[in-house]
Amino acid sequence: MMTSLIVALLLQAAPAAAPVCTAPVAPPAGLEAWATPSRISGDAIEPGKATALTLRAVDVAKFALPPERAPATGTFGGVYRVTIARAGIYRVALQAGAWIDLVRDGKSLTSAAHMEGPACSGIRKIVDFALEPGSYTLQLSGAKGRQMRVLIATK
Repeated sequence: MMTSLIVALLLQAAPAAAPVCTAPVAPPAGLEAWATPSRISGDAIEPGKATALTLRAVDVAKFALPPERAPATGTFGGVYRVTIARAGIYRVALQAGAWIDLVRDGKSLTSAAHMEGPACSGIRKIVDFALEPGSYTLQLSGAKGRQMRVLIATK
């Protein structure tokens, strides 16, 4: 009986296994561009287009503001410009786990919502922001790898 109790407790504490993907799953509505990433030109990310980024070590990335969550040593990040033409809710979708700071006028914005991407879609994280027209700085930090796909799109 004691063994059964210990096994049950261990199973509850164990993280869920990642799904086995036999075929890619389509991204959620509004994020269809995820499937066709392009390389970034300079440091500007164009909303509505998936972009393949190569991040830098966080100790050499030049953040506009210190990231709200301090990145661990040995992780990666980057700083990118984004121009928003129309007001609305915008989703920032990432391929892997990383901290997202969206900065405007010297302040980090508060997200409106956040969620995981659909299993097998290639999207790990989605964070929503209410944005007005203008220029923003997207800061990514704490990524475990150098390669990151990102998509900023209206909800």
